[in-house]
Amino acid sequence: MDEPAAATDRPTEIRWERASDADRAEPIVERQPYVELALEHPDLEPTAYGDSFFPDAVPYAVEGTHRVCYWRPALEPGSSEPSEWSGVCATTDSLSPVTARASTDFDLVSRRDETTAVTVEGTVAGDSTQALVESYAVPDVRIRALSESRLEVLVDGSEIVVPAGTRRHVSLPERTVNRVDGEGGPTKTTPELRVRFPGERELHHPALGANYRLFPSFGLDLESVPSPLTVPTANGELDHEALAESLGVDLSARPYPERVLWQAFAYTAFDPHADSVPVLQQFPTGHLTLSGDPNRRC
Repeated sequence: MDEPAAATDRPTEIRWERASDADRAEPIVERQPYVELALEHPDLEPTAYGDSFFPDAVPYAVEGTHRVCYWRPALEPGSSEPSEWSGVCATTDSLSPVTARASTDFDLVSRRDETTAVTVEGTVAGDSTQALVESYAVPDVRIRALSESRLEVLVDGSEIVVPAGTRRHVSLPERTVNRVDGEGGPTKTTPELRVRFPGERELHHPALGANYRLFPSFGLDLESVPSPLTVPTANGELDHEALAESLGVDLSARPYPERVLWQAFAYTAFDPHADSVPVLQQFPTGHLTLSGDPNRRC
């Protein structure tokens, strides 16, 4: 005879609400030249580690189209409209439009009061290790020109040309830094600029100024999702695979990166431990958006 399911594995019901069309601006879906920049200091010992549950951006190919899905807002405040862009540039901490009006510069470090957080090893739009140092001379890195086939980067005035589909690693002059915690005394480091230019990518991103989370459709029709929704659990936690099966979402037919996005969607929308009520909407493009408590697991 089958044993009864443990109490922690019993499904739970989660109520969700539907957003009105007036509440949501349509997401950005733009095919643009896409650049990745990272300034790393691999010879430093990290003092801080990334703790994101999921990466901010997920790149993948579907039906022959290479896309980058930013499911959380990443564009800098005050960014220009997509119609003015000549491309976009992603760093370990930000996403910025590139325009043809002037060269675009990037501050590839994070300043915190009188200290500077430099990247030791970084993943663009993902987790990075950092070191906190005192005064730091930040190299001047700017994009001078960007087209679908060619990228021109100025690094402290020196030009670097990167054809589409290639990458460059540039070692910058050695400098001396002091860790904020005082350990080790003055330390020499040779910064390395990592430039990757895969060419054009289809960018998916929440609308400018929006605070919702953005996801692909996963083949899901929101009209068929009941509220409250019966959410399966395992060991007291959401079972995202069982949830997909119950909603008719075939994860095996999806590229692996999109399955990662499904996990992000499932946990941010239907985490059984969250107290807030998720607000969902589906656009004619199939995109799903989620708003509610920004502190839900993500």
